[in-house]
Amino acid sequence: MFVDDCVRKHVAGRLDAVGASQAKYWATEPQNKLVNQGVQLHGGYGYMLEHPLARAYLDSRISTMHGGTTEIQKEIIGRSLGL
Repeated sequence: MFVDDCVRKHVAGRLDAVGASQAKYWATEPQNKLVNQGVQLHGGYGYMLEHPLARAYLDSRISTMHGGTTEIQKEIIGRSLGL
């Protein structure tokens, strides 16, 4: 629901950098964790590009880098907290 709300705000032109960082972090980290578990479960198939899991692995890895790495997203979110 949070990511859907962020998409609605983006379409309306009301999404700020903090909200975008939160949505990206919230969506990409669980995806990355799940795909890594799939690669561990399927072993070598996870590295063969013909297998859907290998393509999912590539997509999940790059999604943590596009638009700023996860560490940058954490930095943006942290600065918004005013700590």
